[in-house]
Amino acid sequence: MARTLTATEFDALLERFAPDRNVAGARYVELRERLLTVFIRRGCANPQELADETMDRVARKLADLAIATGDDPRPLVFGVAWNVARESFHNKRRVVPLPDDWDPPSQEQDLGFEDQCRAGAECLDVCLLQLDDSERTLILCYFRGEKRAKISGRLGLARDLGITTNPLRLRVHRITQSLRPCVFECLGRRGETVLQ
Repeated sequence: MARTLTATEFDALLERFAPDRNVAGARYVELRERLLTVFIRRGCANPQELADETMDRVARKLADLAIATGDDPRPLVFGVAWNVARESFHNKRRVVPLPDDWDPPSQEQDLGFEDQCRAGAECLDVCLLQLDDSERTLILCYFRGEKRAKISGRLGLARDLGITTNPLRLRVHRITQSLRPCVFECLGRRGETVLQ
């Protein structure tokens, strides 16, 4: 865990924004709000904490680096924010301990989950049939396999289409965006609880 900023480091950060403390404070708040927007749009957990961590790191970095007082610190702020967001995605994969009072679901509750999964799979099948043949084939091929086989399959699929993996991902994203409402509507008709 990173250490807390000292008052001197925070004051030095504010001085980078403007000589007048009130103007500097307003710019700090405005930049922090922009950081919140960035973290929220990227789907980061705890955007408030990430924005604070970003500003703290920038303040410590500015204290360490010989950057002229008149230089705009915003490019540095967004560069640090990029790294903080990446770290948060990496940390999200860590196992979170269960609370002490957690009670595992009973057998009856598990059956309800299996029924929901079955209904979701059936709705997905129905919605896949509504796609044209090329889109359906693309989606099925894209998600086929596991681990290395899936990666190799995607590389081969991109090669067969004469594109790189980024345009392939974009095509798949657009198709899945059109599939999602169809699946939710189908589940809604079945009376299943839909978590969007």
